Amino acid sequence: MRTKVLWLVPVLALVAACQAKDEEQPAEQLTFHEIMKDEIDLRADVIWEVGNAAIGDQAGIDPAKMTDAGWDKLAKGAVDLQTSALKLATLDPIVVVKPGVKISDEGTPGGHTGAMVQERMDKDPQKMRDLANTLAAHVGELAAAARAHDAAKAGPLIDQLDGVCESCHLEYWYPDQKALVEEILGQQS
Repeated sequence: MRTKVLWLVPVLALVAACQAKDEEQPAEQLTFHEIMKDEIDLRADVIWEVGNAAIGDQAGIDPAKMTDAGWDKLAKGAVDLQTSALKLATLDPIVVVKPGVKISDEGTPGGHTGAMVQERMDKDPQKMRDLANTLAAHVGELAAAARAHDAAKAGPLIDQLDGVCESCHLEYWYPDQKALVEEILGQQS
């Protein structure tokens, strides 16, 4: 009987070691698409929601329409968006989408596939990281303006956020529209 018990000790130790090793395995890395869909889009919407509710007669933020809670919500939304942008900037490797998952405009006329976006990102992954860092810096400035209750700074930063986002979208999601957008922007200048 004692021999059977002694034999079990190394087996139980091995099982315990295997279970501990399983628990230590890192979580699966999120894809670019998952971070965009589940974090970036939602957090940008929070910023635009606050900004849209406080638009004044001069198309900027009207400080009279902002409450402490609104400023706090804007600051938190900007910090959360900054955190997500930094996730994009540090993806290594950059995986656009998991196999079998479609990106938002895939299957629509003029839409691109995840494979097409992946190919473009693979050509210059540092450019994507730079664009994500630009977004992070932009919303970092917005968070500081919100914490200071500075409507004069926060308003233009909210207004410019769409352009910061579009610079990446035009590069990777729908680059065939880049020339058209540049032409339109050139005509507006």
